[in-house]
Amino acid sequence: MEIDVRRVGLTGLLVKASGRLDLDNAVEYGGKIKETIEDNDDIDELILDFAEISFISSFGLKVILELHKDMALKGSMKLRNVPEAIVKSFKMVGFDKFLVIE
Repeated sequence: MEIDVRRVGLTGLLVKASGRLDLDNAVEYGGKIKETIEDNDDIDELILDFAEISFISSFGLKVILELHKDMALKGSMKLRNVPEAIVKSFKMVGFDKFLVIE
């Protein structure tokens, strides 16, 4: 999995990744994002671009939930370009009730 983490504007963080967000990759994905947020106290918006994510497992869902909880204390989190199959996974577990999916 390739993970591109970059600043957007003054206080935003944009994360683009490709591949599967599963047991093998979710730890690295979440860890890299959390590390960047912890190293930059001014980040108050997290944007996760799912355009090239092809699959999300229950472990990937857990990582998204943890990121949402972390960002709820600092600001906001949005998901962009989410494939329909992954939107269905979010809806199935009720994440669509609290996640901002654009």
